[in-house]
Amino acid sequence: MTRLVPVFVSILIAVLLTSILTLALGESPLVVAEVLLRGSIGTPTAFGYTLYYATPLIFTGLAVAWALKAGLFNIGAEGQMTMGGIAMAAVGIVLADLPGFIAWPLAVFAGFLAGAFWGGMVAWLKIRRGVHEVLGSILFNFISYGIAGFVILDLLRNHESQNPETLPIGQSYHLQALSDLVGIGGTSPLNTAFFLALAVALLVDVVLQRTLFGLRIRWTGGAPEFARRSGVSISATTLKAFAISGGIAGLAGASAVLGYMHKAREGFAAGAGFVGIAVALLGGARAWGVVAAAILFGGLQKGSLDLDLDTENISRDLAIVVQALIVLAVASRGALVELWLLLKAKYESSKARQV
Repeated sequence: MTRLVPVFVSILIAVLLTSILTLALGESPLVVAEVLLRGSIGTPTAFGYTLYYATPLIFTGLAVAWALKAGLFNIGAEGQMTMGGIAMAAVGIVLADLPGFIAWPLAVFAGFLAGAFWGGMVAWLKIRRGVHEVLGSILFNFISYGIAGFVILDLLRNHESQNPETLPIGQSYHLQALSDLVGIGGTSPLNTAFFLALAVALLVDVVLQRTLFGLRIRWTGGAPEFARRSGVSISATTLKAFAISGGIAGLAGASAVLGYMHKAREGFAAGAGFVGIAVALLGGARAWGVVAAAILFGGLQKGSLDLDLDTENISRDLAIVVQALIVLAVASRGALVELWLLLKAKYESSKARQV
C-alpha cells in the first residue's frame, strides 16, 4: 500500500494544477471533470473506447517498464510498435489464406519478432559501439518511420483507396470484437488485443518477480556490480532485456492493425510509444501499475474528445497537459519526499525543544 501513496500524491498534484489551469481559462474544474468522466466511462461504448485507447499503452508501458528493470531507458517503443504493426500487416497480406488458428498467432509472433529485432539492434549498438540506448532508440524511431512509409505507400499500398494505407489483411487474421465475444465495449472497436495485453502483463509480472531470469534482469538494473560478481553477463542480459522490451512494444500494433483497421495506415502508432513512457513511470515500472496507468491515460484520451463540444474555453489538448503534469509530478516525487522528510524533521525538532 505504501508504494501507492507517491502515485496518488502525483495524481493529486496533477489534478490540483489542472484545476488551477481550468479556472484561469474561465471554466469550472467540476464541469471539466464531469465531461471527462462521462466521456470516458459514461456509457458502455465510451468505456470500450477507453479500453481500446489503453490497449497499445499497456504494451508500450510494459515495454518501457521491462527495460527500466534492467537499468535501460527504452525511448524507442514508438519505432518498435511501428515495425511490429508493419510486420503483422505484411504477414496478413502475403499469407492471407491461412486458417484462423494459425493466422493471427503467426501475425502476433511476427510483430513480436520485428519489435524484438528493432530493440535488439539498439542494444547491440550500445554493447558493441557504446551508443547510448536513448540516442540509439531515437534514431531507430526515425528509421522505422521511413521503412513503414515505404511499405504503406509503395510496397503494399492499396491503390484503390485515397488514404495512405496497405492492402487489407486476410479475414482469418481479424481479432474478434469484445462486444461480439463477451458483450462489453458497446459499438467501440475494443477487441481481443486487450485480453492479450492483460496476458502479457501477467507474464511480465511472473517472469520479473518469480523467475531466475527476472532476478538477473533486476540485478542488472539495480546492482550491476553484484550481478557481474555473481556470474551474470551484463552484455548478454542487456541484449536480451532490450530485445524483449522491443518485442513487447511490437505487439502494440495488434489492436489497430489486426483488431480494428485490418490494415496498416500511415501514423497508426499515434504517439502510443511516447505516452507509454509516462504510463511506465506512473505505474512505477510494475506490470499491474502499468495496466492501471494505461487505463487512466486511455480515459483521458477518450474523455477529452468531448471537451471541444461541451466547454467553451477548453479543448481536447487538455488531456496532453494533464499527462504532462502527471509525468512532472512523478518525476519530482523524490524531491517531494525529501521536502516532506525535511519539514517533518523540523516540526519534530521544534516540538522537542518546546518540551
